Formats: sequence, structure tokens, C-alpha cells
Amino acid sequence: MDALIEGVKQDFQFAKEGILRALGNTPDDRLNWSPSPTSRTPLNQVVHSAASVAHLHNTMAGRTFSVPTREEADVFHRNYESQFKTREQAIELMEANSAAYLDWLDTLTTDRFDEMVLLPFDLGSAPMRLVITFPALHTRMHHAQLDYIQTIYGDLDWHA
Repeated sequence: MDALIEGVKQDFQFAKEGILRALGNTPDDRLNWSPSPTSRTPLNQVVHSAASVAHLHNTMAGRTFSVPTREEADVFHRNYESQFKTREQAIELMEANSAAYLDWLDTLTTDRFDEMVLLPFDLGSAPMRLVITFPALHTRMHHAQLDYIQTIYGDLDWHA
């Protein structure tokens, strides 16, 4: 396997395990808590990350996310996230979407690295070698938000 793909897979696994560990350290009474009405809950953070893995995977496969604007995407995502009520549902979604993405990476050949991928929201396009890193980056960003939420409700443990 190509070193780039192996590195992308390892980086994504690390990001996925991190956000799931943070969810696992979230008390039941805080799963659906947020610091403000416009903030995502810990559960929403994980569901959003998991759904985004699938959306980014679809984009790489030539099926670019079709919601035209970021504002409309936010409404779309928040409506979708609201359907998930339990930690187990969020974990199941993350595991399923992650497995599909990682399996797809195993089929990606180096001759596709320079292929341009159409991005959503009129952002243009980017080479596949860059786009395959987006799921890990996006997951890490939401993991950081989940960690911050935990500090807001008083959990200052690093859970290392």
C-alpha cells in the first residue's frame, strides 16, 4: 500500500478513536447538553463528524455534497443530528461510516492522487491527495469542540 494512504488511514483512525474516547468520557447527563442554544451537544458533535465522513467519502467518489450553501448545510446537518438520541447510535454511525471510508481507501490507487475532486459550496476543486485527508481533519476539529464543551461543564481531566 502507498505510504500516503497508509498515513491517511492511521491519521483518521487516531482522530476517530479520539472523538469516540471523548464521547465515552461524557457523562450520560451531558450527552445532550450544550453551552448555548446554537451549540452542538457532545452527541451532536460525534454524529456530525460521522455523517461528514460519509459526505466527504461520497465527494471523493464523485458524488459531491449537493446542499448548495454552508447555511443550508448547517440546517441539513442539525436536522439529521437531531434524529440520534443515544451514545450507541452515534458510535454505530461512526463505526459504519469509518469502515466504508477506510475500505474505499484500500481501493484507491496512486494514479488517482492528482485527480481533481469537486468540492461542495462552490469551493472549487482540490487534488485527491489532499481531499483524502479531510475526514481526519474534520473529525479532529469536532473532537476539539467536544473537549471544550467538557471543560465548560467542569471536566478538566485529560482522560489520557
